[in-house]
Amino acid sequence: MSRAAMPFGLLRRELACEGYPIELRCPGSDVVMVETANYGRTDDKICDADPFQMENTQCYLPDALKIMSQRCNNRTQCVVVAGVDVFPDPCPGTYKYLEIQYECVPYIFVCPGSLFTIQPASSVLDAEHQSGAWCKDPLQAGDRLYVMPWTPYRTEVLYEYASWDDYKQNRVTTTYKLPSRVDGTGFVVYDGAVFYNKERTRNLVKYDLRTRIKSGEAVVVNANYHDTSPYRWGGKSDIDLAVDENGLWVIYSTEANNGRIVVSQVNPYTLRFEGTWATGFDKRGASNAFMACGVLYVVRSVFQEDEGQADSRASSNMVVYAYDTSRGQELPVQIPFPNPYQYISSIDYNPRDNQLYVWNNYYMLRYPLQFTPPPPTKATVALTPVRPSASQPIGVINRSPFDQRPITAMVPLTPRPPLRVPLAPGGPGQVGGCEGRVARGVQWPPTLKGETVERPCPKGSLGIASYQCTLAPVGWNSGGPDLSNCTSPWVSQISQKIKSGENAANIAGELVNLTRGRIYAGDVSMSVKLIEQLLDILDSQLQALRPANKEPAARNYNKLQKRERTCKAYIQAVVQTVDNLLGPEALVSWADMNSMDQSRSASLLLDAVEKGAFLLANNLYDGRFSDRAPNVDLEVYVLNTEADIRDLVFPDSYYSDSILQISALALQQYSNNGQVKLVLSLYKNLGSFLSTQNSTMRLGLGQGQSLEPRHRSLVVNSHIISASVHRGSNRVYLTEPVIFTLRHLQLENHFGPNCSFWNASGVSGSGRWSTQGCRLLHTNNTHTTCACNHLSSYAIIMTYQQPAFGVAVEELLVFVISWVGICVALVCLATCIITLCCQGAPWHTDHSTIHCNLWANLLITELLFLIGANRTKYTVVCSITAGLLHFSLLSVFCWLCLEGIELYLLQRELFEGRNSRRKYFYLCGYSVPGLVVAVSAAIDFRGYGSKTGCWLRTDNYFIWSFLGPVAVIITLNLVVLVMTLHKMHSTAALKPDSSRHDNLRSVGVFPWAVGSLTLLFLLSVTWSSGLMFLSGPSLLLAYLFSSLNTAQALLITILHCTLARKVRKDYGRCIRLSRCCASSASSSPDSVKGAALRSNSRYTSTPLSQSRIRRMWNDTVRRQTESSFIAADVNNTPTLNREGSLLRDLTDDTSYLYSCMGGVHLCNNRPSAQFAVQQYSVICRTLNNTQMRLDGFITTNSFLPCLHVHTPADGAVPPRLRVNSNTRAVFLRVPVLRFHLAVNQAFENVKPEACGKLEGCFFLRKYKGSMSWSRPMFG
Repeated sequence: MSRAAMPFGLLRRELACEGYPIELRCPGSDVVMVETANYGRTDDKICDADPFQMENTQCYLPDALKIMSQRCNNRTQCVVVAGVDVFPDPCPGTYKYLEIQYECVPYIFVCPGSLFTIQPASSVLDAEHQSGAWCKDPLQAGDRLYVMPWTPYRTEVLYEYASWDDYKQNRVTTTYKLPSRVDGTGFVVYDGAVFYNKERTRNLVKYDLRTRIKSGEAVVVNANYHDTSPYRWGGKSDIDLAVDENGLWVIYSTEANNGRIVVSQVNPYTLRFEGTWATGFDKRGASNAFMACGVLYVVRSVFQEDEGQADSRASSNMVVYAYDTSRGQELPVQIPFPNPYQYISSIDYNPRDNQLYVWNNYYMLRYPLQFTPPPPTKATVALTPVRPSASQPIGVINRSPFDQRPITAMVPLTPRPPLRVPLAPGGPGQVGGCEGRVARGVQWPPTLKGETVERPCPKGSLGIASYQCTLAPVGWNSGGPDLSNCTSPWVSQISQKIKSGENAANIAGELVNLTRGRIYAGDVSMSVKLIEQLLDILDSQLQALRPANKEPAARNYNKLQKRERTCKAYIQAVVQTVDNLLGPEALVSWADMNSMDQSRSASLLLDAVEKGAFLLANNLYDGRFSDRAPNVDLEVYVLNTEADIRDLVFPDSYYSDSILQISALALQQYSNNGQVKLVLSLYKNLGSFLSTQNSTMRLGLGQGQSLEPRHRSLVVNSHIISASVHRGSNRVYLTEPVIFTLRHLQLENHFGPNCSFWNASGVSGSGRWSTQGCRLLHTNNTHTTCACNHLSSYAIIMTYQQPAFGVAVEELLVFVISWVGICVALVCLATCIITLCCQGAPWHTDHSTIHCNLWANLLITELLFLIGANRTKYTVVCSITAGLLHFSLLSVFCWLCLEGIELYLLQRELFEGRNSRRKYFYLCGYSVPGLVVAVSAAIDFRGYGSKTGCWLRTDNYFIWSFLGPVAVIITLNLVVLVMTLHKMHSTAALKPDSSRHDNLRSVGVFPWAVGSLTLLFLLSVTWSSGLMFLSGPSLLLAYLFSSLNTAQALLITILHCTLARKVRKDYGRCIRLSRCCASSASSSPDSVKGAALRSNSRYTSTPLSQSRIRRMWNDTVRRQTESSFIAADVNNTPTLNREGSLLRDLTDDTSYLYSCMGGVHLCNNRPSAQFAVQQYSVICRTLNNTQMRLDGFITTNSFLPCLHVHTPADGAVPPRLRVNSNTRAVFLRVPVLRFHLAVNQAFENVKPEACGKLEGCFFLRKYKGSMSWSRPMFG
């Protein structure tokens, strides 16, 4: 059997407290090899108990390893209860625990070679029956024998004997009553389960001997059965089972092969057929057959009735035919077969001891086999040698009973050729194959085309996963890896509870909780099987609640009530479990299964729910039971047909889009003792897993579709609605048809509806879709109405036409749209940042600092999303990108929240002084995101980087490390912004009505707050859609994310660039200066010379200068004076004080201060003057309202000094520029931000000749409470 071996050295650890069971379990057919074991106590923190019971931490049992090795080595799973029943008590009075370390290793059945001779029987025992079969489990190290005598139509018991001696003395260890009768003698026992052919069917049944529950059933497709093509002796031996070094085999014949033998290899755990070979030997001509080393050996033997026949072949006892499945060809063979009793009814080969177990005419015999080793090859691998002996022929595991690590004889092996990495196209030595990749959490190595590679299942699951590299086209299977055998650890725990016989309803309740979390593909199929097993347990447990004639009526009534409650609790748990299995998260696990396992599991799920519902109907006394879940709807009716009954409509919900109607006449048709039991159910998301390959319908032809069937397929395009009555068969024919209407799940590219039902007895074993007995009544674009003359599970099958180039075009559109949106956002954000930097503002004011950091982080986020969000191929790079994206997005929301806090604080400080808060903003803006990212990475660094994109994983709640902090930040931001707007309106309400609106607008905070609120909303919605797009790209999400991203960037640009008066003036000035420079460059040298001469005059005042000063005065002080209730008193007090300063509210007229400080130099426009001007510095400090003082100097070149003008020759200052101290209220009316402009000490070092010695430059100064325009003095 093909499997991937788990490497040696990978130890597993299990621990169980005293009194509890411990289970050692290995995936697939790998077996347990115990490395260390101790029963006692060596730690006081494990298995807590009373302190005095944990004092002894030096408690050891030396024989623990010996006992565990005897019980568990070389078994696929092993259950041991930690207690004195198994282990001697090493330290009485101490609460102990059992700790095991073990490996899962492949039990190596190495083929000993080709069959050479069959030696005479080494053991002979009498039997009570002429026909039968006996065997041993090759995966069990013990000497247990399994015996099944064959009696026509009454074979249903299997006997287990502990040893050969027990059989001699007729001491039966265990008797197993099989769930169904057996045809033929072809049973085998493999890994603790018996496999046999169910009577009168072609079904293969698996019965678990540990749990005594039927754990699987599969159909041998097209096999002849029940004396159609038996062996020569008869005995209904049409289907024979065999075991060899490669696993489990089925030997049978088919009509398609004209009755000749067909061999199939079967997975013993999933009952999946993994390979089939058709031979040329007639099945009826064979006396028996067996498998060894993947080779079919057919035996011709003499029977008692053959005596006197002239046919030489019939009178021979010989192996006459061999077929090698590994090569796919027949082999010449003539090997004598000893036949002393002339009535061989069964032959079974055991690969553990290389012997044949034969039942021959009331005798049980064992035949040792001799093999010839295969011819030596260059690649011979020497394994541990084992000398053959009479009792232990080649291949026997020759180890002590306490250390039975599987080893083999020295046999030459030809190893599998190494995998080669595909080279670049056209390169030398190129071979076709698939490159290594990571898929579904498993690292898949480079694989040759046409091969299937197997690897251990993803972390957190047990089993073996496989991935096929297809031939045409060469590449990994588009369906993804097959994780059908991957199961969670809780599966074995539930199985153990089923073995222990716990309450079935309680176990079903636990299954509900376990299937709510992350599940794997094997969990889906195993959950369905567990539901079936629980149903059998529930049925047996209900027998104890059966009313008795001798008991009081009250007690019998209580039993009936308890039966009903138990069944209801069970079926409710089943409905919830099925709902979990059909939920969005579980659908991914369904997709990890191959199509055959999908169809089989879906069909078994339908059957399990129906059986459980009928079990409830048998114990239901209310007449009706209903249970609903998002993906399942179930109703059970027990109707009295002797009374008037109405037509039933299911479901009875008004909002249901799928309806089934059964007439009262149809219900009365199948009345039994005046009652009819009816089960109605509706399943969502299940239809796509029921295969349409073997359906009886043809592909439809839509309007405008060509006759070419390529790119067309049949799909289930509706929910599944089911109806059945308790008649033992689903297909109950009705006199009045059942009518149902189902909604189409997909509307585009689907046409040709077919009214279909699921036939669970189809040739594929899992069922098929059929249209027999159903007809179409009405259909439109959204719904189809059908009528069927029998009850079953219904659905609408439609033809799906794959649109030409649809997928490629959609992927291209998604790529282009997302890139365009991000690029537009990048351009807008870069424009805002450059504009802010050119104004010299980022480090000057708090609000500029916030904006600059907000836009910068948003720019970084856009770049990370654009460049690295889809780099899932590079694990490390993807994780780093996810971490950076996590940090940058948190920073964006933090800085946006800080903007709201700044707005609120500005309102509180409207008439107060303030210090800069930039250092606190930086601390909060980056330390909070950094702390969140650091803690998240420390908890689970593997959470960064998912399979769909370089972002946080969503399957283990790691995404909450982003959603939680962002939710808190957004909530805080909303609260602060609402408080800000409320405070503004409250303040405005205290003023006259005429000034309320102007006051809110003049402060500048109201539009800022509204813009911040809008940006918060856009950011939240944009990046929500962006992260959804990252997890599952689609055209709709691409449009949404691109549109919102562009709108977000445009909003920032409009608010802070287009609508900002200062920015507009700066860009206008740049345009004017560029035009001025162009015109001056084109002027004559004489005009340049004249301009220079005019600039040397110290007392010249041009009209241009006067007009500019007048405009600036009118735009600032005069407008404030006229619009305010404060009047200006002109009183000029000149001074020569060097500590000149300007007090001005920035938010009142931002353009004034920025124009003043943005480079409007009227000091003859000399370059030297500009150089001198740059020596000024800006200082932002708190200004006391009653005393003017300077708190220090901050050197910066971001802002330039203010108002440089030329005065007349007499040095007189224009009276209109004088300002009295009484006008201080003009500047304090809205003093949200205050600036002090001061002369730097470095200004004194400027040479006097600069800017015409600078005596003509006037600056606004304050001295002793008065302000004036004065000229500076230089030493």
